Amino acid sequence: MLVGSLEIPSQNYWLGGTKSVLTIHFSGVMLIMTPKDESLGCLELMRDAIHTRYTLLPYFYTLFREANVTGVPVVRPLWMEFPQDEATFSNDEAFMVGNALLVQGVYTKGTTHAAVYLPGKASWYDLRNGKTYVGGKTYKMDAPEESIPAFQRAGTIIPRKDRFRRSSSQMDNDPYTLVVALNSTQEADGELYIDDGKSFEFKRGSYIHRSFLFSNGVLTSTNLAPSQARLSSQCSIDRIILLGHTSGPKSALVEPLNQKAEIEMGPLRMGGLVASSGTKVLTIRKPGVRVDQDWTVKVL
Repeated sequence: MLVGSLEIPSQNYWLGGTKSVLTIHFSGVMLIMTPKDESLGCLELMRDAIHTRYTLLPYFYTLFREANVTGVPVVRPLWMEFPQDEATFSNDEAFMVGNALLVQGVYTKGTTHAAVYLPGKASWYDLRNGKTYVGGKTYKMDAPEESIPAFQRAGTIIPRKDRFRRSSSQMDNDPYTLVVALNSTQEADGELYIDDGKSFEFKRGSYIHRSFLFSNGVLTSTNLAPSQARLSSQCSIDRIILLGHTSGPKSALVEPLNQKAEIEMGPLRMGGLVASSGTKVLTIRKPGVRVDQDWTVKVL
């Protein structure tokens, strides 16, 4: 795509989709890319990138809370998460978003493949199709114009909202999806932070902070907020996606509701997009639990 005298790799839209603001800089000018810029083309690619960003907003918002409290940046160099891995020290083309998401940038015109180094000893799951890769190796990955290589780290849980809306405020009451990327011991953990998104009431305890832990076949939601925290939410968990689950369960038991939830095996879904890969993942559908309450979901 040509902008002025600069041709921008179309993969940059997807790269921007993994960050909090989708912008392109050139010649000292910042150009805000929106779907109304039809003269620039690539509308579908831009929409997909924006959909990706909106889907990941619950994860981003949780990371910004962490940055606000601890000072740890949302976007991190690989060596920050893997200080013992010397191969990450000189890698300035890939980055981490929080501790769970690795994104490989594509910065050269006409590039259709990228050499991706996946650090650490744990596995990584392709964000697009759920395919598993062993850590500590470099892989030649497809980098088509509609996306870039991105991976979820084994042992992490990423919260998402998968319904496409016109704005983040219209997503307030939408259900959540939890993507549980299991490690070699079939465990994972993550967090979710929620406040009203528009005021400073969180300073007075108006927020929700949850911990999710998957261990011994059970996903547990517990409260991390202090007892005086008072925000509530009617939002439910719509899907729990288990990446790397080794057994073939038939159902899941939800407590304290004492009810069964449906389990299905199929391609990985992200928002309205369905992976074309043959990799199948386990999904627990509509467990009927609220995001602000304690509960467990046991895979049977």
